[in-house]
Amino acid sequence: MKRIRYILLIISCFLIFLAEAQLPFPSLLKKVEGLKSPELEKKVEQILISQKKKQPSKQYELKLWAFYLLDSLNLGGKADTLALELQAFKVTPKFPCEAKIYFRLGSLKNNENLFEEGIGLYHKGLKISREFDDDLSIAMFYRLIGIAYLKLDQHNTAEKYLKESYSIFHSLNDSLGMANASISLGNSLKEQGDLDSSEKYYKLSLELARKMNNKHLISGNYNNLGSVERRRKNYQKALVYFFKALEMNKISKNLLWQSFNYNNIAQTYIDLQQFNKAIQFHKESNQIKVEIGDSLSLISGYLGLSDSYGYIGNYKEAYDYLKLHNRLKDTMGLIEQGNMLRDLEAKYESEKHIIEIDRLKTADKLNNQINSGLEMEARKNRNLAVLAILAGVLLLGGVGILYRSNKVKKKTNLLLNSKNTEIESSNYALQQALNQLSKKNKEIIDSINYATYIQRATLPNITQHTSDRMQFELFFAPKDIVSGDFYFSYQLFNRSIFGVADCTGHGVPGAMVSLIGMNSLEKVIREGKYQSTADMMESLNNYVVESLFRGGETLNDGMDISFCHLDHETNTLHFAGANHNAYILRSNAIVDDVSDNQFIHLKGHSDMFTLLSLNGTRRPIGKSYSKESFREITIKLFKGDRIVLFSDGYADQMGGDLTKKMKKGALLDFILKSAEFTVLDQTEFMRNEFEKWKGEQEQVDDVCMLFVEVRS
Repeated sequence: MKRIRYILLIISCFLIFLAEAQLPFPSLLKKVEGLKSPELEKKVEQILISQKKKQPSKQYELKLWAFYLLDSLNLGGKADTLALELQAFKVTPKFPCEAKIYFRLGSLKNNENLFEEGIGLYHKGLKISREFDDDLSIAMFYRLIGIAYLKLDQHNTAEKYLKESYSIFHSLNDSLGMANASISLGNSLKEQGDLDSSEKYYKLSLELARKMNNKHLISGNYNNLGSVERRRKNYQKALVYFFKALEMNKISKNLLWQSFNYNNIAQTYIDLQQFNKAIQFHKESNQIKVEIGDSLSLISGYLGLSDSYGYIGNYKEAYDYLKLHNRLKDTMGLIEQGNMLRDLEAKYESEKHIIEIDRLKTADKLNNQINSGLEMEARKNRNLAVLAILAGVLLLGGVGILYRSNKVKKKTNLLLNSKNTEIESSNYALQQALNQLSKKNKEIIDSINYATYIQRATLPNITQHTSDRMQFELFFAPKDIVSGDFYFSYQLFNRSIFGVADCTGHGVPGAMVSLIGMNSLEKVIREGKYQSTADMMESLNNYVVESLFRGGETLNDGMDISFCHLDHETNTLHFAGANHNAYILRSNAIVDDVSDNQFIHLKGHSDMFTLLSLNGTRRPIGKSYSKESFREITIKLFKGDRIVLFSDGYADQMGGDLTKKMKKGALLDFILKSAEFTVLDQTEFMRNEFEKWKGEQEQVDDVCMLFVEVRS
């Protein structure tokens, strides 16, 4: 009996030690022992208020203690608020539970569709979990990161994280974790077209869910198995799975998943060409999406209704839902888009119309003159025939008549010669008009070509800026003769300033704005009085707005820009972006040396390299409704690091087998794929991939991509 008591005492001491290691103020746990929600919630808030007064220097630890308990109760709103407050404290993690802060913060960003920022926050939590060898939390972070990459359509990267997650859950014999990781892994493989492997993971998840009697997961796997069968074109089998899932979600009153089920059923009826049923189920799905505020899914819901009405010939309804789709899609846009230079573009189009009208008028006049000449020639031939007959008659009639006939013939010939002279004169005038029109066209083209020389003269020969410190390579492809994109590089004492800018529009209007941007940038660099890249961006913004100000009205034009300042003494990069990010390719051997910065996110990785994103400010240079201040991001660079900057023309290019946009995810995959090449070879690789994707399609926008490799 004494031995049992001794063992219990040891266990109690161990549990106390474990609680102290896991959570600050373990003594406060005794005050809430035995309480349940909502009494527990109220007691935690009372203790927090009273202890903050008694121990004002322990604000962080007290809030962490309260956060841990509220998070355990799954009180989202209050736990989220505390997580945001805890984020503001700059402290070194001491407790494993601090990782849960980043669970909350990452989920908040994902709920706002800011998946890239969410991934960055999850990685911070993952780092804490690794420091404390918390395998369960590590597995959960891997799964959340994988799901976020699924939302970004980066399915290969998602698969890697989800497999890591499943492996750890399996080693822990965590059935729920394995089931959740399996269903997400199935989604990743399905989007990559590997339907057999996808089905295997869905069925594995379904088996685990049935053993746990987890109806939520069971219905989710039914829905996903239906998607697999639909892709295999087994539509009736797919409907069986979808209706099973719908029935379970109705019982559990899971409105979000009900909307997914209705949508999948509607799409399957479209496949079966039963469009009226498709409309019925699309409306059911959209009604729920409106009710729960799922605007992101509602975008595809409206498009589905538009397609369905189009198939049955009800084009009015199809058009109305298409407008709703486009309007909501525009509303959900994450980056503010600049408008075109309307007055300059209108003037340019007007000149083209005037030239076309002149050409048509001249062509019409030419046709009239040619017809008139042909008519005169025909008349001349008829007259000659008549004269020949008269000559014969006159020959038979005698010398007198012949004399008179000759006089008439001479008179007629004089008249014909006069008409021929008039025709020649008209043809000469017509030729002069054509020459003048050709000269005008040549002048316009020459002017635009000369504008190219001016623009190219303004742009640096950036590859010549390569030195023993850094190497520059450029892929620059304007859509038209002149470009709305530009790049810049200034080599100062122990410093380099470089970047890429994308102005509103392309062609002549875009080039005019780019000249304003380059001139304003030159002023900012020449002044050299600013403390940070953020200050330089604010000054650049002021110059551009001032330049576009006309008589009380400011044009809605400007530019997006990535602005880099590299200090060679410390190898520190200072970056500021206006609707632009900077990307850094880094060897996996030094990836852990990245500073802990909320605006530096992992975008992807391969076996040898990691791609980091330095997120710019969501605000353009120029007139903007956003009042957010530009921010500076600082990061230490290492030998071999490669900075990649680009405008949006590459990712927006239409092409491929389905004639659709490439999108940024594919662009970043190309960058990672070519990371092991030399800078020159990587630039050529990106150029070739762009041309292959574009194929026979027209280029949609200017393309500018700059690679900068750190050599020392």
